Amino acid sequence: MLLQVSEDSVDKLHLALNNAYNAQMAFGPENMEAEVVVFGAGVNTLKYYAPIPVAHKVKAAKYAGVRIVACEIAMRTHKLRPSDMLPEVGYVESGVAELVEKQTEGWSYVRP
Repeated sequence: MLLQVSEDSVDKLHLALNNAYNAQMAFGPENMEAEVVVFGAGVNTLKYYAPIPVAHKVKAAKYAGVRIVACEIAMRTHKLRPSDMLPEVGYVESGVAELVEKQTEGWSYVRP
């Protein structure tokens, strides 16, 4: 399952993380993969100084097997470096390209 967050909205990030976490718990990490792709202004929600509830949700989702990735192009646009981001975050060169690639591989796309 593939989800996207492209807005600088903690609510949207929470929704995506909750959806991914709940699906991962329902199917089990051995039966499905879940990835949250964060790009555009959404990368601002993953800063290491994000509100504590965000950091806890990201950590819980990753612990459940959800992969959370930030777009490096968006990070450069918003003048962010990996050192600015939560430690649980992975990186992809292009968030949009990641969405397209995963969908061509058969991943289901969900936009919360």
